[in-house]
Amino acid sequence: MRKKSIQYLLVFLLPLAFSACSQWEGETVESAYREPTVPDPVYQFKRNGASSVDYLECSLLRDPMDYIYNSYLKIAAIMYPANMAKVQDYFRNGEFGLKPIEEIAASPLHRADRRHILADIDDIFTTTGRLSGLSQPSPGTARNHRAERGVAGYVGTNIGDVNIAFVNEKGLVVAELFNGIVWGGVYLDKVLNVHLNDSLYNDGRLRHDHEQTKLLPGRNYTELEHHWDLAYGYYQYWLPVIQTSGLPVLRESRIRIYNAFARGRQSLTEYRYDDVHEQLRLIRSELSKVAAVQAMTFLVGEITRVNLDEDARNALVFLSRGCGAVYGLQFTVQSSGKPHLGYEEVRQYISQLTAGDGLWDKQRLLAPETTGGSLRNIASAIGRHYGLTLADINPFNQ
Repeated sequence: MRKKSIQYLLVFLLPLAFSACSQWEGETVESAYREPTVPDPVYQFKRNGASSVDYLECSLLRDPMDYIYNSYLKIAAIMYPANMAKVQDYFRNGEFGLKPIEEIAASPLHRADRRHILADIDDIFTTTGRLSGLSQPSPGTARNHRAERGVAGYVGTNIGDVNIAFVNEKGLVVAELFNGIVWGGVYLDKVLNVHLNDSLYNDGRLRHDHEQTKLLPGRNYTELEHHWDLAYGYYQYWLPVIQTSGLPVLRESRIRIYNAFARGRQSLTEYRYDDVHEQLRLIRSELSKVAAVQAMTFLVGEITRVNLDEDARNALVFLSRGCGAVYGLQFTVQSSGKPHLGYEEVRQYISQLTAGDGLWDKQRLLAPETTGGSLRNIASAIGRHYGLTLADINPFNQ
């Protein structure tokens, strides 16, 4: 009897099931199920049971750069000659034997422009000193001066604002220009043009020493392995740019670059140099695109546009970061190793952005793409070097 009841129940429910299927046919229903997040694989390589990866140098070089930026430039704290001497000493001598002045634009590709780049940094230090009230009878009073169109000073609610920034007469936050030079002239240049330089992996001596497992003194890695690992170490400072972007154009960049680094290191271990070159070409192309997207985003991204719409002074920091990011693009390269842009080209873009009243000129900056010196105009011109469009950065720019 119980068996019959179950059979009757099934006969009754089957038409309802088929009815439900036909009712929702062609519909997409969002499931509450989410696939578990798989953590990124770890960049790990060992020899004799111990790690053969070491990129401590990267943080040792970054620390003095961050110290100069955060403790002096960002808050315009070069108020006395002793402050300037300390900034210059940190820049010239750094810490633990790594001298920032020697590491900026250190690749053979940029040797010809080093003098100009170092002069730009020196000018940033000098301008920050002036903004700080250096050599004034009362530096604190001189520093406490609100910026206006054509007048250097601070932007923020008041001089004690935690988000305070100091701009020159063009509205440029020179501290952010310094940051852009560091991100390009150190972190990008070290990855793309120093440690992933083709000549290293074609060098007969380096290959021979690597294949004979000739380790660096007191270390667990060969010279070639160390070059590749340092490139990966300096790339870590660019990784957050990809992780926080959210733009479809960079959706696959993180995993592509990671895989290229991991595969290239493994290929190096197995002496497959052709594959090493293939992976470094991919890294060059993809990371250069990331740098271009960052620069374009600072110029025409939603945050910049909204702040500029509201009040030009609210956008000065973002626009200045854009100028710094544009400056850094001279260190990007095509997969072949040829630079996308040169020193004079990036300086020209920055000059166009800061022409006339500079970054205070809201009307020019927000003008259409066809207007020279507008944000869309400069961002579009930059994008063409990398195969990017304004729509890749912000669909409202179409």
